Amino acid sequence: MNTLPYYISWSKQKDATVFSIESVSGVKIKTSDGLTLTDMTSISYQAHFGHNHPVLIKNIKDQLDSIPMASPKGIYPGKNETTQELLNYMEKPEGKIFYTSGGSETIENALKIARDITKKKIVLARKTSYHGATMGSLAATGDWRNAGHQLPENWVVRIPEPDETDAIIKTRRIVKDVGPQNIAAIIIETITGGNGVYYGTQEWWDGISTICRESNIMLIMDEVVCGFERTGKAFGYMHYDVSPDMICLAKGITGGMIPFGALWTNEKIANYYEENILSCGLTNYAHPLGMAALKGVLEIVKDKFFQKNLKVCVELFKQRLNEISNLKNVKEVRVKGMLAAVELSAPIPWSQFYQKGLYLVSQPTRIILAPPLIINETELSEAMNNVYAVIKENS
Repeated sequence: MNTLPYYISWSKQKDATVFSIESVSGVKIKTSDGLTLTDMTSISYQAHFGHNHPVLIKNIKDQLDSIPMASPKGIYPGKNETTQELLNYMEKPEGKIFYTSGGSETIENALKIARDITKKKIVLARKTSYHGATMGSLAATGDWRNAGHQLPENWVVRIPEPDETDAIIKTRRIVKDVGPQNIAAIIIETITGGNGVYYGTQEWWDGISTICRESNIMLIMDEVVCGFERTGKAFGYMHYDVSPDMICLAKGITGGMIPFGALWTNEKIANYYEENILSCGLTNYAHPLGMAALKGVLEIVKDKFFQKNLKVCVELFKQRLNEISNLKNVKEVRVKGMLAAVELSAPIPWSQFYQKGLYLVSQPTRIILAPPLIINETELSEAMNNVYAVIKENS
C-alpha cells in the first residue's frame, strides 16, 4: 500500500513509481539511494534549461524582492516589454498574448475562445494526442487519459493521423458529415511528445489549412511540448508554412521553474475582443514570477553559447539515435531536434534505465527522449551510451 500523504499523478496508487531526490544540478538528479541520474526527458518535457539554471533563479529571486505578485489588471515593470519580446521571438508581433498558469489552462482558454467567437461547439482532434487534464482539454485529448472522466459528449470528433492513407480526403469527409457550421476549431499538437513524436508533412498541413480556411474553422496549434527550441527551431510551427489562429505554450516557457503558460491569438481574434467581452480570466494571470522566468528564458535562448551547444547536441543526438535504430529490439526511431521516440519490439522496465543512471519516459514498448537543451556533448554522449546499453541488453 502507498502510505504517502499525497497522490502520485496518472498512477494506480499502490503501484506508483516514485524515487527520492537528494539534490539537483544542471541535467543531473542525485537520489537518496546513491544514484546520479541524467535527466533524459526534462522531467515532464519542461526542464529545457536544466534543474537550476542561474539566470532563471536570479530573475525569480529579483522579482520576489520587488513585485512578487500583482493584480491581473496591474501593469508592473517588465510585463509589457517581456510580452513584446515573446511576440518577436515567436515571429508573431501582430498577435496578442493571454497568459495562464500551465498547459491545460492554455488549451482550455483556446477552446473557449474558439467556441465564443465562432458560436460553434465541435472541435476536431487526433486520436494520438494529449492536450491537458482539465475537462475541455481532456475532451480534446485522444489517448488513454481521456477515458473514465464523464467528459462532455459530442464536443470532439476524431480526424485521421497525418500518416494515414488519404488523411486529408478523409478529414474533408468528416467535416462534411459533421457540418462546417458546427465545427469551431481543429486542434493539433504540431509535434507530439509522450504519444510518440509524430508530425505531419507540409502537404498535410497545407490540406488542414485549406480545410480551415474554406470552412471557417479555427486552427489551434498545441506547442506545449515542442515549443522553445525543443525541435531544432524556436517553435514547432516554424518547420512549416502554416498560419494558425492560436498557438498554445507552456512547459519550456519558464523552463519548468514556475507553473506558467501563454496563448497567442492572431490579430483577427485580438480585434474581436476590442468590442466584445473576453470572458476568460485567472487569479494568477501573468504572474510576476512567471513573467520573470519567461524573461530569463528569452535571454537564454538568444545566448550564442547556448545556440552553439544546442546545434552540436542536436547532431550528436541524431547520430546516436541512428546507431540505436540498428539494435535488434528497435522497430523504429523518430526524432525532431532534441525530441525522440524509440519504438521497441519488446518491453523494457523503467527500472533498468533507472539503475543505469537514466531518468526517462518508459512506456510498454516505447521510450521518449527529450534531454534538457543545456546538456553538453559529454553528458549527452554518456547518457546515450547507457540508453544504447540497456536496449542492447534486452535485444
